[in-house]
Amino acid sequence: MNCFDLTVPGDPLSKARPRVYNGHGVTDRRTRNAENRVYSEFRRKYGDVEPIKGPVRIRLKFWMASRHPRDWDNLAKLATDALNGVAYQDDVQIVEAQVSKVLPDRRVPGSKPGSMRNRKTGDPLLFMGETYEPHTEIHISEIINPTN
Repeated sequence: MNCFDLTVPGDPLSKARPRVYNGHGVTDRRTRNAENRVYSEFRRKYGDVEPIKGPVRIRLKFWMASRHPRDWDNLAKLATDALNGVAYQDDVQIVEAQVSKVLPDRRVPGSKPGSMRNRKTGDPLLFMGETYEPHTEIHISEIINPTN
C-alpha cells in the first residue's frame, strides 16, 4: 500500500481565490509560494516516487500560529492542490478526508506560580499547555478496497 507522511514547517496558509485578468485566472504569489513549499517538502522527502493511481484517503492537521479565523477548506485546498501529480495523479482521487486545525491556547501561564493570563503576541504557542511550532501534518494513503 502506498502511504506518505509529510510535515511542512511554517504557518499554514489558506488558498487565495484566483484573480481574473483578461479572462484568465491568476493565482497570487503568496499562494504559489505556499504551494511550492508543500510540493518541495514532498519532493525532498520522497524524491520522484510514483503518484498513487487509485482512490486516496488524506488526513490534514494544521498547527496554526494564531487564532485568526481561516476556513479549513481553503487550508486543505492549498495542500491538496500542491500535491497534484506528485502524491496522487489528481486530487479528484481523494474520496476520504479528515481535516483539523489546532489553535493556540487563549490562556498561558502567568508570572506567579499557578496563575494564568491571556495570551499576548510574542508568547510561545501552546496547545493544551504544550509548546509547538506552526506546521502542517499530511498523511496520505491509498485505499486498496474502496467501499464506494
